[in-house]
Amino acid sequence: MPTTNINQLCLQIAKFDDEVAFGELFKLHYTRLLIFTEAILKSREHAEEAVEDVFLKLWENRKVLPAINNVNYYLLVAAKHKALDYLEKMKKRPLISLEDVEVEFGDISVNPEDTLISAEGVRMIQTIINDLPPRCKLMFRLVKEDGLKYREVADLLNVSIKTVETQISLALSKIGAALQTRLPSGNRFYQSGRVGK
Repeated sequence: MPTTNINQLCLQIAKFDDEVAFGELFKLHYTRLLIFTEAILKSREHAEEAVEDVFLKLWENRKVLPAINNVNYYLLVAAKHKALDYLEKMKKRPLISLEDVEVEFGDISVNPEDTLISAEGVRMIQTIINDLPPRCKLMFRLVKEDGLKYREVADLLNVSIKTVETQISLALSKIGAALQTRLPSGNRFYQSGRVGK
């Protein structure tokens, strides 16, 4: 959903306590937050509780929604903190290696500019992305699919911006090399480096 539509939903929720708009916002973000939180908690049940807590808190503080520049990033950070709170409650150390985090966000998003790539090419790219090392794949998906900036990913995962840059470069290099051998005309999509710093 375009940012303007999300901003309109947030305005509706904040100004008019619009529960229908809040339901739409919930539907847009719930699955992604659940997958992200479950990767940290290793428990579907605790992940569901954590994400529901995030949305409950969001509803309670709905009047500040229009002031949030990037709702997607805000919710990911809130979900991360809630997951870490749950880990603390479960008497586990919140030291989770990114190497152990397996996140599958779903199919790659394709915008109109990218529709030149065939459905077969998109499936091939998705397979290549899924074959990336877990840490590299997580950062790549957060940047490319969620549209987060390098700094936001670095803050979210408690790593340096340089680490994010290195992992994104590694991902683009691997994807470009794989596409060059499998789909010679499609690799310009990823070699262009269209990611948000």
